[in-house]
Amino acid sequence: MRLSIRHETRYTYESPIEDSIQYIRLTPRTTPQQRIHDWKLNTPGETSQMVDGFGNLVTVMTLTNAAPEITLTAEGVVDLTGKPLTRDDSPFPPQVFLRQTDLTEADDALKAFANEYSPNKRSLIKLMNHLRDHITFTPGATTVTHTAREAFQQKEGVCQDHTHVFIACCRHIGVPARYVSGYIHAADDDHVATHAWAEAWIGSNWHTFDVVNTLNVAESHIKLAVGLDYQDAAPVRGVRTGGGTERMETLARVTRTNGQ
Repeated sequence: MRLSIRHETRYTYESPIEDSIQYIRLTPRTTPQQRIHDWKLNTPGETSQMVDGFGNLVTVMTLTNAAPEITLTAEGVVDLTGKPLTRDDSPFPPQVFLRQTDLTEADDALKAFANEYSPNKRSLIKLMNHLRDHITFTPGATTVTHTAREAFQQKEGVCQDHTHVFIACCRHIGVPARYVSGYIHAADDDHVATHAWAEAWIGSNWHTFDVVNTLNVAESHIKLAVGLDYQDAAPVRGVRTGGGTERMETLARVTRTNGQ
């Protein structure tokens, strides 16, 4: 399946920012599951490229001139192959993804919930389905700083919250799990295209767990970055001087195109 992606992110400020450094993870890698046919990332500042510790492609943007806004545009064409996840696509052994972070640390309530499940795929699919029932998908209910504990307690959130809670449960019962950011294609063009899901290491392979859509296959998913949690795989993170209050607007569209 060939997909066309256009993703625009716009940051506006109360007053012009003086300078900014942004770490942008908006360039997908070619893997056995996805082939990058064409990809462009447009930014207003000087850029350099690097690969982070998780193997993600990172564009480092430096802006030194005063600016009232920052607009980032990523667009391209990706072929999805439908192949299963590979065994070795990380510079770290899977056990690294047993490490909890503040966003994924389980409290007593989450541990009690996770203890009902076993470290095998069938049981983790049940966990995924039960979490989707427990946490209502509610845009605006949380921010990127909400933890798995908070989302589980308030029983509402968005894809990053579902993913953090699933990861917290997996790690508690001894299953390495990692956070994935990317895009998803849906038949409805108005569907939110930016997305987050989890991958868990079971046996000798990674397996997909998209809690929001209760999917354990990634046939319509384009992977951008992986990490221990949202902060490691965030599409854009950085620092700035000045500007006051920041407002972000983002629009992403993923459409099927001719060619495959």
